[in-house]
Amino acid sequence: LVLVSDNQIKSVGTGIVIKDTGILLTANHVIKDYFVLSNPKIIASSLSDIPQAEYKPIFYNFSVDIDMPGFFVKPLEIDLAILQPLQKTKGISFMELDDDIAPEGTDVIMAGFPDEIKPPLHFDETLDFNNPELAEKRLAIENFFDYLMRLIMMKSGMIGSTQRVNINTNFDMARFRKVISINGAVYWVDNSSTYGASGGPVINSAGKLIGIICEKGMTQQKPDLEVPSGSTMALSHKFITWYLDTIKP
Repeated sequence: LVLVSDNQIKSVGTGIVIKDTGILLTANHVIKDYFVLSNPKIIASSLSDIPQAEYKPIFYNFSVDIDMPGFFVKPLEIDLAILQPLQKTKGISFMELDDDIAPEGTDVIMAGFPDEIKPPLHFDETLDFNNPELAEKRLAIENFFDYLMRLIMMKSGMIGSTQRVNINTNFDMARFRKVISINGAVYWVDNSSTYGASGGPVINSAGKLIGIICEKGMTQQKPDLEVPSGSTMALSHKFITWYLDTIKP
């Protein structure tokens, strides 16, 4: 996913399609500036189905007021967003959802388009396509690198911590009002994600989506120095997919 304003890239992240209509989930911080930018566009590029499409947010900046005066100074912000393609479509490949909370010890696969990972030894930058023999095979070589990056962007891991979060609150939107109940979880996965992977899927061994990558775990070694902790925080999709069942966009 790329958020663009006046042809300048403002944010880069990842998304996962969860409906055959192309509806996808991502991390809210990837697209949160959409409505304050000039001429914004969200472009989704895929390795299958529709190579590139423009999207718009349909549910974003979602927060929950915790009715415990004196304990919480601000609403609980849910770093998830739902996007919809501008052009109606059907028959898109999508990831099924697992509505169960994954326990600690669950093996998972994380995926995301990393903006800090390159092919080994920057091999792609050493090729001279002015060479006629290489030029003839350029498409095959580029396809090879595409396949290689698909492997690099996937990581296995294990859920080291599952923190259940149950929310009951009033949801108001335009003339719609309803009491909603959300039974979700915050997952800490014992493997590090990369910048650009925010919004990417966390998938269980059944091939179903359990969560969305939201934060690269960091630890503070010194007051002015943060380093990766080797873990990734993901939010259960249930914190936001309830909206699709309630509103049915």
